[in-house]
Amino acid sequence: MIDLARYGLEESVGLHIIISNFFWWLSIILVFIAYGYRRLWSVGDMPWAFLFLTFICFAIRELGHLSGSPLIGTIRYIFGVWSAIFMASAFISLYLKICQRKKDSMAMTYTPFILVILFPVIVLYLYISGTDVSDLKKITGNIESLVWMAASSLIIYATYMLGTRTTGGFIRVFMFFQFSAFTAFTWKLLGLIESLGSPIPYSIREIIETLFGLFAIVSMYLLMRMLRKLSRYMHSEKYGHKS
Repeated sequence: MIDLARYGLEESVGLHIIISNFFWWLSIILVFIAYGYRRLWSVGDMPWAFLFLTFICFAIRELGHLSGSPLIGTIRYIFGVWSAIFMASAFISLYLKICQRKKDSMAMTYTPFILVILFPVIVLYLYISGTDVSDLKKITGNIESLVWMAASSLIIYATYMLGTRTTGGFIRVFMFFQFSAFTAFTWKLLGLIESLGSPIPYSIREIIETLFGLFAIVSMYLLMRMLRKLSRYMHSEKYGHKS
């Protein structure tokens, strides 16, 4: 553990924070690489946009661990809420396209962004109303927990349904995203229980949070690797027939 309190940073920055930041920022690179092969997966651009916003918002959230400021903590939780909304939106979109054979709708496109705008407005209202910043951080932390638990429940259902309707490498991709959703739900449930007065060892939540990031990055790696292999196979088939 590194003592950074005298520098105005978080009292201690553990290994799990460093690992978590590494996982989420590297995942953004994997999203970009996988996006380059998007034409091989006929789901449109909207799920890709939601996935990118999921990872970038959570990566920014994790950077907030480096500051002990209650205001930064409040902003960090807002980015966590945004990440949960976008991740749930990505898999709802995939579920509607793959399982329900539905096209993109205005509601599916704009509802996540309406929700994203709503939460900062609520926090800003509480701040202007005179809510103490420390209390505001606790409130937004509880909101983040509830939103992630709701989003994780939707993701678990969506990935289960998607996994039963796909084959090959996609099954592993959806399976690891489901693992990620399970760990996110557990992590936030324990945090909510602690905020209500029942002490939970922080080390347990550290491990679960790290697993959340690990499963997320493995999911994106599997998706990226599968699409790259498919691209090479199609390329070799194309030029193999010509020769």
